[in-house]
Amino acid sequence: MRSRTPRASSPAVAVLVDYDGTVVTRDISDDLVRRFASVEAWAALDSAYRRGDIGSRALLEAETQLLPREPAALAEVVMPQPLDPGFRTFVEFARSIGIAIEVVSDGLGFFVATGLADLGLGDLPVYAAEMVFGSTGPAIRFPNGHPICMVCGTCKRDRILTHQASGRHVIYVGDGHSDQYAAAYADTLFAKSELADLCDRRGIAYQPWTTFSDIQIWLDRALRRADLGMPPSRPFICGPEAEA
Repeated sequence: MRSRTPRASSPAVAVLVDYDGTVVTRDISDDLVRRFASVEAWAALDSAYRRGDIGSRALLEAETQLLPREPAALAEVVMPQPLDPGFRTFVEFARSIGIAIEVVSDGLGFFVATGLADLGLGDLPVYAAEMVFGSTGPAIRFPNGHPICMVCGTCKRDRILTHQASGRHVIYVGDGHSDQYAAAYADTLFAKSELADLCDRRGIAYQPWTTFSDIQIWLDRALRRADLGMPPSRPFICGPEAEA
């Protein structure tokens, strides 16, 4: 798709995208755990997470302990990574007009950079968990978590606030439960699947989407109109101030 957006200046926009179920069309983190854990163990963790009894950081730590000790055993599940059919073109479009774009994942994370590199997008900034494989098996680290709030493995809210502090209009694209906190802060939210259902229940405004081609069409039109819309008031908040 060729954009007709003027190129005289770069728009003050950042696009943050989830990975599992968003950049790729399946949830690789969930697939890994379902493959190697018992049905009962996986269901118990998933239910606790969706009820809010545990956050994604505790979930990922527990899930990591259910994975095999050898990384080679994970390769069959991790690859191939089916890409959203419009994602590569969307990245090219965003970059051509100076829009910042990055991947923010709150999954197991170790396969994200490799998956993007295989797609020829290895230079995209990635904020995700890190996994290391030692003699005692895998261990997960959270270099992009909040320093105080320990709920999430990767603090997507912090990435949104960082871009907003730089004067950018932040567009967030997601599909699942782990995107709920980003949904509370994005200036424009694109949601589908479980995230869309959650937003409907909570009264959070969003743009529906199916592939990144839908988002590209919307963004191209909004930029040509010079109207991204006003950031809505969000009814949900997270972070350490929520505990104050």
